[in-house]
Amino acid sequence: MAPFVAGVKRNYIFGGICSIAANAFMKALADMKSINLFGVQQICRHSIALEQALAAIPSIDSETVQQRLDRVRTYYKLLNMPFEALLAFITEHENLFTAIEYTNLLKVQVLGREISADARDRLSEILSHR
Repeated sequence: MAPFVAGVKRNYIFGGICSIAANAFMKALADMKSINLFGVQQICRHSIALEQALAAIPSIDSETVQQRLDRVRTYYKLLNMPFEALLAFITEHENLFTAIEYTNLLKVQVLGREISADARDRLSEILSHR
């Protein structure tokens, strides 16, 4: 493609794809009702494949791609944590994700993960200290 499309135009065309894809991954969780360990692994694999494909485009900054999609993988891997471990992670990294993103983690039913009745209240309490 390089001989046919100038670098500035390639960057204009492909430069925002990573941000859009990462945002779509993050927002997709809000629409999920349940997921299992295999589903989380599949999403992580898809994000890795996307990262490799985007890194192959010369006009895209591969470091930025890696940072954005690492954030997506971290987010989905939080679904595999037990509730108490998730709260501990949120306490230590409360600014890594938004309050809505953290809340969406609790809305999704994960096979084997028990969420207490006061989970949202405890999460709100942690996030109110921002």
